[in-house]
Amino acid sequence: MTEVIGEPDGPMGDIRRDGATVKAEASGYAGLLRGESGRMLALISSGIGLHAFNQFAIVAAMPLAAAELGGRDWYSWVYSLYFIGSIAGGTAAASLRDLLGVRRALALSSLLFALGGFNAFFAPDFGWIVFGRLLQGIADGLIVAICYSLIPANFASSLIARVFAVEATVWAVTALLGPLIGGLMTEAISWRSSFLAVTPFLITLALFTFLTEPKTGEGRAASFAPVSVGLCVVTALIFALSSASGEPVWQAALLVFGVLALLSVVVLDGRFGPPLFPAGTFRPGSVLGRAFVMLFLMSAGHSAGSTYLALLVSEVFHLGPAVVGYIVVTMALVWSLVAMFASRYEVLAWRHATMWVGPLFHLIGFVALAIAIGLQWLPLVIFGQVLIGIGFGLAWANVNEAAMTAAEGADRDRASALLPTMSTAGYAVGAALSGTIATATGLTASLATGSAGDTAAWLYGTAAFGALVSFLLGFGVKLKAN
Repeated sequence: MTEVIGEPDGPMGDIRRDGATVKAEASGYAGLLRGESGRMLALISSGIGLHAFNQFAIVAAMPLAAAELGGRDWYSWVYSLYFIGSIAGGTAAASLRDLLGVRRALALSSLLFALGGFNAFFAPDFGWIVFGRLLQGIADGLIVAICYSLIPANFASSLIARVFAVEATVWAVTALLGPLIGGLMTEAISWRSSFLAVTPFLITLALFTFLTEPKTGEGRAASFAPVSVGLCVVTALIFALSSASGEPVWQAALLVFGVLALLSVVVLDGRFGPPLFPAGTFRPGSVLGRAFVMLFLMSAGHSAGSTYLALLVSEVFHLGPAVVGYIVVTMALVWSLVAMFASRYEVLAWRHATMWVGPLFHLIGFVALAIAIGLQWLPLVIFGQVLIGIGFGLAWANVNEAAMTAAEGADRDRASALLPTMSTAGYAVGAALSGTIATATGLTASLATGSAGDTAAWLYGTAAFGALVSFLLGFGVKLKAN
């Protein structure tokens, strides 16, 4: 006779027969891709695909838009305000989701995103594009955070690693397609059409929002934390001002203020109103806190290293746009391939090892890039990109899962929703830091003379230092056994 003991664990559940646990879900990717799990994966993938595609789809269009509408002085704000909006949306996502419900929150976010796109498409001057990108950033932050928050409640724990591996592939492929499709639409139609290139992702997101029955974790609804959210937005704005400034002194000063504002988020969270971050996030030695910092540092290091990579490769090696594009996307492609391979191994000892080996690959990869630019040796650039991709493929999914599962009870959904926000914050800080380094080391002048070794050494040396800190933190990040 079959005896069911306890409550189901997740949507698939665990059934106990004679003291032995039999997993109700099918093993491997077959169990992930069929039925409700498959539809839920499509929903989450469409949100994350929209996020990755939209970041890069307008790259080819923006120079033309700025020239036609006279927006060169505001050019950087198209990206800066997008990041600020994304952080604002990401930090408010859990409370909006619990206030309106998953379907209504995603529907509202999709409408806001579409409004931002139409705002840019019909822009009579460049300010409308900037405002449209701010709206899209807010909506994008909401969508991707809500999608991440659905993972722990809608997939069995044994499938979560594979979910992150799939999303790594989705990110890589859509990030590759973004500039390609956006560029083709810009050439064939107009720069305005690139703002509509993301439409298929919005339609897919809307379709699967109503084809699924998204579940959320048990516990009380997440409370809106206006003080902490406001501090996060102010911090992002300070770093954006730093990256937009051309004066080294102002850049350095704003970076310092940005770091202080970031620390104020840590110190003041929960003291003036509800907390934004899950309990224990900033407790010394906590798995959740270490995992969050790792995600932040890994993103910041990648941003600091990649912001000027295309420019450096193009100018130092005198390569055309297509070849430069292939070199830049090498990292993302390797990331997705390694992530799919690594997700097949479920032994905890292996997965824990990847969380400290991954940043070690980053460190070596960043050092290789610094040497390659200085020596003007192209094969070493490609090798460095491959190493960085391997590092992300090994560590990223496991660090995300460790952060997600370290949060207890009702805090788990909130921790999941903050995962993309921590990454976005890291990218914003890394971009600001790279701009400061480029200005301080005279990147423009060094490119004119055919040498950018000093700038590369500082850029990739800084990224390597962040990878070293991540490597050390990785020893304290542990996954929970299923």
